[in-house]
Amino acid sequence: MDERKMKKIGFKMSLYMGLTLSLFLTITGVCSGMLKQVLSGNLPPQAMIGSFVSGYIISFIISMIIGVLIPMNKVTQNATKNMGEGIKKRCVETLISDLIYTPIISAAMVAFAYMSNVRKGITGPPYIVMLIPSLIACLIVGYILIFIFQPMFMKNIMKQEGIGPKPPMPDHRS
Repeated sequence: MDERKMKKIGFKMSLYMGLTLSLFLTITGVCSGMLKQVLSGNLPPQAMIGSFVSGYIISFIISMIIGVLIPMNKVTQNATKNMGEGIKKRCVETLISDLIYTPIISAAMVAFAYMSNVRKGITGPPYIVMLIPSLIACLIVGYILIFIFQPMFMKNIMKQEGIGPKPPMPDHRS
């Protein structure tokens, strides 16, 4: 396969995974950081909506930058080149993707929330105290999402690009 087609496939994969991961990681991060305060009446529900929208945009931009800068297919192939096909290899590939994307996105999202609180004069926990629970939750959610969606997206992209198993030839003997 030529390099131009590979780059196109990689970009589409980054786009699909970026949209998906950003959506769910933003929901996870906002809920883990704000839901308790909203339910206790300390924050209005609208605060979650604003945090979600800005967080989603930031998360998506970061995930696209990561996707453009890091050739995930090459990274995972190099790390798993001595492994046979199967679930073990897929688990390792998923872990690698999760460990590259999720900590960067989570750290940026929590930094954004922390700086937003500081800017508004809201006193809250230190950055690291905000980061740890959000990062743990997002690593778990990210792993599950990558494990489920990455192969589905790749199959769809390959089909769009006309790559993959060819349909059987019709039998003209009749």
